[in-house]
Amino acid sequence: MKLLKTNFQIFIIILLFSQLFAVSEPKMKVFKNDLFLGEINTIQNNKLFSVNDLIAITDSRNFINEKTQKVIFYIDGKKIKATNQVTFIEIEDNLFQLSSTVINLNNDYYIPIESFFGILQNLSEPSSFRYKNDEIRFTSNFEDQKTIKTVDLSNEKEKWEFKTIIIDAGHGGKDPGAVGYRGTKEKDIALDVAKRLEKKISRNMNVKVIMTRDEDVFLRLSERTKIANDNKGSLFISIHTNAAEDRRASGFETFLIGLNKNEYAAKVAARENAVLDLEGSVNQDLSGEDLIQATMAQASFAAYSETFADLVQKEIKKRVQSKDRGVKQAGFVVLARASMPNVLVELGFISNPSEEKKLRSPQYRDQLATAIYRAVEQYQKTL
Repeated sequence: MKLLKTNFQIFIIILLFSQLFAVSEPKMKVFKNDLFLGEINTIQNNKLFSVNDLIAITDSRNFINEKTQKVIFYIDGKKIKATNQVTFIEIEDNLFQLSSTVINLNNDYYIPIESFFGILQNLSEPSSFRYKNDEIRFTSNFEDQKTIKTVDLSNEKEKWEFKTIIIDAGHGGKDPGAVGYRGTKEKDIALDVAKRLEKKISRNMNVKVIMTRDEDVFLRLSERTKIANDNKGSLFISIHTNAAEDRRASGFETFLIGLNKNEYAAKVAARENAVLDLEGSVNQDLSGEDLIQATMAQASFAAYSETFADLVQKEIKKRVQSKDRGVKQAGFVVLARASMPNVLVELGFISNPSEEKKLRSPQYRDQLATAIYRAVEQYQKTL
């Protein structure tokens, strides 16, 4: 008993000393002209600041979406959008690279201090805003900022709601896509699966479904993403079949927009992008800086695209006897300008006689459509 009492006393002493000598994180001070407004909490040795504190001090309009873990707020009249675990920040619809990821701690968002305020100072008038030595000084009036640009935050909320699915049947019309040994055309398989998918989603889910094409017509790649963007799609699914010189190649895979990590992925993208020849487009190769910019532009919803791609692979694997080739990245033009989570699904190799035979089967195509529908259903639950 004596020993327990002694140990307890030691514990109390240690606790008191830890409280006495604990080093708290420094705070950032906020001023309007020379008027002190308040302090902002920081974390990680003063490397990230609390967006929530800044919003409260400046009385900024804001919207926080707990499901998608995004926050919208305003500084110096500029709309700023940040997403948890993303290293890019969106300011006035333009993306900028941060030094590290945005962090969400119990719905309190933290953003890298130096890189964020460095970007903002470059975009602002020199006389309206200044950051230096852990101090933020505003010289413009906050009320004036609110009238510079009126944004309906309810519209911002709508953008993140899961309301509209865009189904894109690859190729069409004068563009047959890949052609199998038995003469099976990719455009026909893609359209059939797309129609089946549209019916399943429309019957079972409370969402709007739009098809980029529902008949055998030719569409430019830019027209496909324009349909998706104009209709404010929540998810873009482009459906295709694969092909390879080696007829033994088989399996299904799902692609995201991203840097070509291997030669195979680059070849798949080049084949699907070959329709640009029929369009008469120039500078058609989406690579190098163009691909990097396209990847950066989709950074805010890249995680959602990847989540859905993983679900597609899992659901197809449950239903068909075929090789799971996994999720990959490549420079698909049809995905590059889609302003929403997006994937391109390769259902199988039409160049493989055995898989071509399967793809010609209505029952097999229905299984593929069911798998993608179930993936959509599961994806909605993650939002």
